[in-house]
Amino acid sequence: MKIVTLKLEDKEYEELQKLAKEKGFPEVADYVNSLIRKIISKEMAEVKEGAEGLHKKPQVLEKLVTLVERRIFDTINPFTQKIDEIGRRVASIIERMDSIEERVNILENRIKELELRYAESREPKEQRRARKTAIDILKEQRVIFERDIASKIRDRDSFFARLEREGAVVIETRDERMALDSYFWNTLLDKLKNIRTNNDEELKRLLDPLEYKVVQKLRESALLIFDNSTKTWNLVS
Repeated sequence: MKIVTLKLEDKEYEELQKLAKEKGFPEVADYVNSLIRKIISKEMAEVKEGAEGLHKKPQVLEKLVTLVERRIFDTINPFTQKIDEIGRRVASIIERMDSIEERVNILENRIKELELRYAESREPKEQRRARKTAIDILKEQRVIFERDIASKIRDRDSFFARLEREGAVVIETRDERMALDSYFWNTLLDKLKNIRTNNDEELKRLLDPLEYKVVQKLRESALLIFDNSTKTWNLVS
């Protein structure tokens, strides 16, 4: 008994399995065997007249095998093409879903930031003025750059140290220090996790002006690097 082995993709096999069940076959092998037997029976009827001399004419057997193989693949190929088309459509849908998910994450972060600002804006102005500290100012501005306070604060070391003790994120860049509100910093990091490009125009579109300025500061100081192989942003300690 001869054994014919077919190598199929998983999706092709699943399609054959589905057809086998529809035709009442418990196993794919039974269904394929039935197809082959039908094809062979049809071809054998055409070559029955010369079948008695097959042992003397091996080329006839080769022709028969080739014909059977061609008929089998002619039967399977339409399903393969359909499976390939489905695969392309699924890949396109997944790509679109990833893009939508990225935009939803960005919008959620923006909404949280706006909710926080709205809650702060509802406090009485006198109350905010009476208890406004350096950390309060930082929460309003989100980022304080050292060059902006150089002419106002003499002991800047103590200023940044106090902000850091109160929960701010202080980063020393190439030419100055900057203090970042922890919520703003964590939101920016979350955004960067979902950004898969280092194109400046795309960054400007996905980040607000202050976020983009901070990212550029970090990049200039080699504290933030884009990995082209994994398409991810990585902080350098």
